[in-house]
Amino acid sequence: MGYFAYYFAWIALTFVLRYPPLAVGLVVLFLLRQFIPDPFVLFRTMGRTRALTRQIEANPANVTARRDLAMVYIDRLRPGRALALLEEARKRFPDDAELLYLSGLAHAKRGDAAEAVPLLVRAVQIDPRVRFGEPYLVAGDALRKLGRTDDALDAFERFVGLRSSSVEGHVKLALTHRALRDEAAARAALDEAIRTFAVVPGYQKRAQFGWWLRAQVARWLV
Repeated sequence: MGYFAYYFAWIALTFVLRYPPLAVGLVVLFLLRQFIPDPFVLFRTMGRTRALTRQIEANPANVTARRDLAMVYIDRLRPGRALALLEEARKRFPDDAELLYLSGLAHAKRGDAAEAVPLLVRAVQIDPRVRFGEPYLVAGDALRKLGRTDDALDAFERFVGLRSSSVEGHVKLALTHRALRDEAAARAALDEAIRTFAVVPGYQKRAQFGWWLRAQVARWLV
């Protein structure tokens, strides 16, 4: 978009300042972003949801359709619906690493950290590289919520070992080091996050910009 993005941002800011209630609404939406599905996700998955539902109705044993629909519901922030589908799928394939990972992710999205961790651990025991290490990242978040900071550190270290290009992984590793009062390790992880952002492709920069910004703020506070 080039400079058009700046023009649009300036026009939007001017409009918001003229209508204070709109600004309040935007702040509320920002605070509730973890509980309100992204409108783009809803629009993008609308037809796919209907198609997958029809496939399951036609063939209840279709595990692939159940898995894919569960992923849609996770994206739509409806983890309870996802879990119902995944539980049925796991009855047929109880040791499928991806189904275990998705079940753990859905539990984590519901706030059930204690339920999520065993599923995520089982997933990586079966396939350490499932989803390129994503179970370790989700497990790290869940373990921190449970107060198991040392275990969370191990999970984040394993994640960045598999996904060194993840700025998010390096930042979460740094924050966990800081929680354990290891400021030198925290600073090193933040430096690595900033270096990583500098070398990833443009599309990854756009996706990881928020985590780069968080790394900069955290680095300044060290």
